[in-house]
Amino acid sequence: MAAIVVAIGFLLLGAAGLVSIVPADVSPLAHSDAAEAGGCGVTDFAVTDSAALQQALRVPTGGDSSQVAIIWAGQTLFNNNCAQCHALADVVVGPALLGITERRPVSWIIPWVKNSSKMVAAGDEYAVKIFNQYQKQQMPSFQLSDREIESIVAYIEATTDRASAVAYAPAAR
Repeated sequence: MAAIVVAIGFLLLGAAGLVSIVPADVSPLAHSDAAEAGGCGVTDFAVTDSAALQQALRVPTGGDSSQVAIIWAGQTLFNNNCAQCHALADVVVGPALLGITERRPVSWIIPWVKNSSKMVAAGDEYAVKIFNQYQKQQMPSFQLSDREIESIVAYIEATTDRASAVAYAPAAR
């Protein structure tokens, strides 16, 4: 449990752009390169193996880190596919995504990410509302698997849970 709390804290730091872990095969972007690419792309270091990841997230080596791995994969997918248009807590091109599962179920999010245009064309009430609210800007379709989208949602949920805990924590004296 403590490992998950630490991992969530690390994810919040990542969402704030203070630190990020990316796979070794993903080249880190410098701040100026990221701005030219249109995304935030803040990357501080790369982790080359799972032992280093476990150490960075302070996950016990012998413990079950499957949920942390899913969240980490979700963070990587979010940074590579979503961060150009979405932030967790701020509106960028599209809406802020903190608390997304409080607004829509995962069963709705998966087809939306795969093909939002199809949902708008079919007249889905919430899809049309988002489309109109964001100046009829179409979200691109993504060729992500259900599992990949679920890992992005797990990353957002983990960050949402941690942000809520911090927002409602009593003030330090």
